[in-house]
Amino acid sequence: MYMVLIGWLYVVLMLAVAQNSLWATFSILFFLGFLPTLFIARMTRRKLRKRQESAREQANTGKTLE
Repeated sequence: MYMVLIGWLYVVLMLAVAQNSLWATFSILFFLGFLPTLFIARMTRRKLRKRQESAREQANTGKTLE
């Protein structure tokens, strides 16, 4: 997944560099680069947090049953 993200950011950077105005460059970097990267980071962090919580709950239920 990280390789796809790095490739996407490279394409967005090349697209932004090819723009004529500074406004277009920054808007492309923000809307096509920063926001999707932030979304992927939040989804990945949420997935890891859920895994940790479920592992913690399983560990706690295992201790109480013994």
